[in-house]
Amino acid sequence: MTIRFSCCEHTDTPMVETRPQRWSRLWANLWTKRPGVAEEGRDALARHHAETTRRAREAMIGIVRAGYQIGPPPYGYRALRIRVTDPSGRSKLRAVLVPDWQTAAVVRQIFVWRADDGLTFAAVAARLNADLRQYPAPCRSWTAKAVRRIVTNVKYTGRQVWARTAAGRPAPAEQWVTSAPNAHEPLIDERRFELAQLRAGAGR
Repeated sequence: MTIRFSCCEHTDTPMVETRPQRWSRLWANLWTKRPGVAEEGRDALARHHAETTRRAREAMIGIVRAGYQIGPPPYGYRALRIRVTDPSGRSKLRAVLVPDWQTAAVVRQIFVWRADDGLTFAAVAARLNADLRQYPAPCRSWTAKAVRRIVTNVKYTGRQVWARTAAGRPAPAEQWVTSAPNAHEPLIDERRFELAQLRAGAGR
């Protein structure tokens, strides 16, 4: 450990600053311009970034597998904040999904039209837009893309899911991080959801 003394700006009282030897060495090298400093600094930062990313991912996986929501709730649900205690005894706020009484009914209707009636995404959107008072849209109006986003969202079956994309592209289902069933109240049963996916496979 390196110890450095300095004086406060308005007093003569010495202040002690401590800095780990390794970082002190890097700091000193920056001033003396020794060869290899830039490479050593970049390597240290890269390792720090990799470790931080790994820990953040592990934390996200733990939250999802425990059945808690990350980010805004999907259409048809609202997020209920609850306080939980982790294994170390620390209290934390977590969010669980609970059905929204108005929009949950819209989600169920979308799956009926898609899975049972075989309507295209565009046709479902047109029906929804015909009565926005009964079927309020997530934004200004319904689009085929918005309908598809709902139809393909596993969370409506009562499971939490994360990492469905990698580098901006859809990831294989076996790479998804999911929770156990009934992490929250499902809006759609598994049979109807799977049927909707078969319809969605047509891309219409």
